[in-house]
Amino acid sequence: MRRAPAAGAIGLVALAGALALGGCSSGTPAVELSQVVASTGTPAPPNTSTGAPTSTVVVTQVDTRTVTVTSTVVRTTTVVATPAVTVTVLPRPALTTTRVFDRAGAVVDYTALVADVAALDRMPLGGAPAAVRLDELSRRLARLEANGPPPGVDPPSYYGRVGSLRLFADAASGEAEASSPVAVSRYAVIRQETVVLLSVVNGALSTTFTVPPAPPSPSTPVPRASPTPR
Repeated sequence: MRRAPAAGAIGLVALAGALALGGCSSGTPAVELSQVVASTGTPAPPNTSTGAPTSTVVVTQVDTRTVTVTSTVVRTTTVVATPAVTVTVLPRPALTTTRVFDRAGAVVDYTALVADVAALDRMPLGGAPAAVRLDELSRRLARLEANGPPPGVDPPSYYGRVGSLRLFADAASGEAEASSPVAVSRYAVIRQETVVLLSVVNGALSTTFTVPPAPPSPSTPVPRASPTPR
């Protein structure tokens, strides 16, 4: 009578091993069967309804899941736009002149220029007569400016000097007509620069244009001639 439980236990263990192997090979949950044995080492009392020993079934199920984690990385990129600048370099035009120097016309104007300075030296620089004479001087300088430069003379320097004299003569004409005292100081500059201009012309043309000596200023006493002894 006591061998039956032992045989039953052995059969249950064999059945459990077979089920365990079957579970591992088929991928289904593993089922483990074991018989509850009392602490004294004797089998548990049989089930009163069936007469068989009480058995415990332990089912172990292992779920294997693969979790895929997707992360989105946001990167902020600062793009600096560099504008395209197109620089067009234009060739610098050469300073050239197409004006041909008219020596005969220039000599006439240089001679008249000397006469204008001599006439202005003898008149008061206030009122209509001085204004008209200064206007004539301005027109004469304009003709020289329209003519070509003397040979061997630097054109920019020559035209700059003649043009400045013309502008000063224009301004002095208006100031003399208005009886402005500025006309006197402006004419003094015109006279001084005319001497320089004629010296440049004389060096280029081998001429002898000269203005008369400057008249004495009003503050300088004029020496009186002594009587000739008889």
